Amino acid sequence: MQKNIIAIVSIVILLAGALVSCRKDVINGASKDLVLGSYLTLKQKINTNLNFSSPTATVSIRTGSYGSPIASVNIYLATGDALDTKKWKLIKNVPFADSATLVVTTAEISAALAPGSIQPGNQYVLQNEVVTKDGRKFSAANTPTNYTSFPAYNIAFSWNATAVCAFSQASSVGTYKVVYDGDWVDYKTGDIITVTAGPDANSIQFLAYPSEVLGGGTNRQPWIVKVDAATGGATVADQFVGNYGSTVARVKASGFVFSCTGFITLSVDVNYGGAIYAAQKFTLQKQ
Repeated sequence: MQKNIIAIVSIVILLAGALVSCRKDVINGASKDLVLGSYLTLKQKINTNLNFSSPTATVSIRTGSYGSPIASVNIYLATGDALDTKKWKLIKNVPFADSATLVVTTAEISAALAPGSIQPGNQYVLQNEVVTKDGRKFSAANTPTNYTSFPAYNIAFSWNATAVCAFSQASSVGTYKVVYDGDWVDYKTGDIITVTAGPDANSIQFLAYPSEVLGGGTNRQPWIVKVDAATGGATVADQFVGNYGSTVARVKASGFVFSCTGFITLSVDVNYGGAIYAAQKFTLQKQ
C-alpha cells in the first residue's frame, strides 16, 4: 500500500510540473523560481505534405493552448539540430487568440532555406515558439522532452513538412540513368533503364533486378510501381521479378517517384531464394 501511495504522489508532482517553467531558463529549478508556463496543443494536422513545385502550396496545423495566455506564435524552420535555436530561421510571427491555424507556404520555407533549396523527399522541421502576453517565450528548446513527448499533453511545438510533388504518369515515363545501386550492385552508375506506363493511371513499370548483364538474370518480369497521385509516394508489392540462374528472385519496395524532377528512389527488399536482403537503395534520374 505504501508503494502505491508514493507512486500516486509522484504522478501528481509530474503533472503539476508540466504547467511550469523556470525564470532562469532552467526548468528543473527550485520551486520559488517556477512560474506558470504555456504551450500549444495540437487539435488537427490539416496537411503536412508540401508540394514544393508550387510556391503557394501550404502545410498547416490547427492548435489550441494551455497555461499562461498567449499573444502570438513565432514559427521557425530548424535548419540544423531541431533543438539548436541558433540554427532556427524565423518564418513569421502570427497573432494568437485561444486557438489558431498555423500555415506555412512553400515560398516561406524556401526563403528560410536560402541559399539552399527544398529537395523532394526531405522532411523539414518547423518549430513553434509561443510568446505570452507578459512577454515570455516557450518552445521545444526550453521545455523538458519528457513533457513534449508525453502524449497526454498533446504539445504542438514541433511539426514537419515533407516535400512532395504530384504524380504524372506521362511525365514519368522515359529513359532513366542509374544514379545508385551500390548496395545490390546489379547495375553500374550510368546504366540505362526504360520506364513505361504501368497497368493503371497511377503506376509505372520497368525491368530492374535481376539485370541481364551483372546479375545474369533470366525470365525477367517488370517491376510494377504504384504511386500516390498527390504525394509521389511509391510502393512495389511483393512480386516475382525473375531468376538469378536457378535462384528465384522477388522484390518489394517503398520510396518516391517525383514526376516534377524525374527522380525515382526506392528502398528495396530483395528475396533471393528465400533469403531477405532488406533496404537495398536503388535510385534513378530521368534523362
